[in-house]
Amino acid sequence: MATRKSASKTSSRAKSNISASGVKVDKKSQRQVENTLKNTSLKVFVFGLIFLIVGLLLGAGAWWIVCRNDCFAVIGNDEIELTLDETYEDFGVKVVAFGKRLDKDDIIIETNLKKDTDGKYYADEVGTYYIKYSTENFKYGKLFKVEKVRLVTFVEPSEGGD
Repeated sequence: MATRKSASKTSSRAKSNISASGVKVDKKSQRQVENTLKNTSLKVFVFGLIFLIVGLLLGAGAWWIVCRNDCFAVIGNDEIELTLDETYEDFGVKVVAFGKRLDKDDIIIETNLKKDTDGKYYADEVGTYYIKYSTENFKYGKLFKVEKVRLVTFVEPSEGGD
């Protein structure tokens, strides 16, 4: 309906331009001009719609190419069991967002384990502890809130030996 209204406005402008120019135009030519103007507005709409669809498809394809290898994954096992006299060296997580790997400085690590001077984790008591990884990156921190957790269980050392 909006297309017909804009076409009729356009054709009425064209009529006034023809009469203002002082040129005499027969009825047949005038109808041809009006039909051309009506068809032009429909063609513009159709071409606009086609370009919109093609643009969306190209954008989705570019997004897929850039982001196809994105991940937020724990390096190593998610659950580890150690004895109280052992320490644990954390390998962290691998985070790739929008095709770019994030540095260790961009990863937020929260844990209830203790850390020694060498950067290794340990515990004084038997129990299960966690290391939680997150980031404030746009994709994994704001767009999708992603957190990964590694569980580290410390048990008493066994008294027997092999």
